[in-house]
Amino acid sequence: MIHIRGLNKQFHEKKVLDQINLEIREGEVVSIIGPSGAGKSTLLRCMNLLEVPTSGEIYVDTRKAEYKTNARGRLTLQSYMKLTWLRSEVSMVFQQFNLWPNKTVLDNVTEGPRIVKKVPRKEAEAKAIKLLEKVGLQEKINEYPANLSGGQQQRVAIARALAMEPKVILFDEPTSALDPELVHEVLDIMVKLAKEGMTMVVVTHEMNFARNVSDRVLFMEDGQITMSGKPDEVFHLKNARMNQFMRKITHEVELRGVN
Repeated sequence: MIHIRGLNKQFHEKKVLDQINLEIREGEVVSIIGPSGAGKSTLLRCMNLLEVPTSGEIYVDTRKAEYKTNARGRLTLQSYMKLTWLRSEVSMVFQQFNLWPNKTVLDNVTEGPRIVKKVPRKEAEAKAIKLLEKVGLQEKINEYPANLSGGQQQRVAIARALAMEPKVILFDEPTSALDPELVHEVLDIMVKLAKEGMTMVVVTHEMNFARNVSDRVLFMEDGQITMSGKPDEVFHLKNARMNQFMRKITHEVELRGVN
């Protein structure tokens, strides 16, 4: 479903991604773990060209994402317009929700299909209501994001991503901004999507999700994928670096629970 060849990303002189080669199969759930600054979120953002690679090739369902940059390293207007198909096929759920604060829950979910895919309002609203029922928020359709909890906002963001009928959903640390007691609200929806066969790539610090739900786990460090395999293979590696990482994550989770 996603095929990446020789992906590199530099910010000025700093190399953030270093020769990434990766394939994501249809229906696969892939969790990306690793320390802060490893390049995990940048890799995710490059998959749908929110971040423009310095070099490399990206294919989604065999179609190549063609991109050209201007002098500032940003997509040219022509490239941006040509990549509309990519935004439809690869949706993203962000750490900070990124909902439009001046729009209702219903409008947040319908905006993408109406603007990008030209879906008629009534059709878009009917589908949005079904998706909000799916994430347990049908009673909140007329609320504004400020009136919702963090977990509810993230569930709206997931409904918004699903409204585009994507082939892949990218999740960028979707629970890290949530209070510990709200994390399960979002993880439950993600588990449900995984069981339904949605192709998902998840940058996460939720090790239980990575271990129990993922088909494959990638460990990133210094802009490279240094370990890859089934969850049992990666988590059971007799590897000093992995053990160090797991101790740190466990300690951070314990601190979050206390605070």
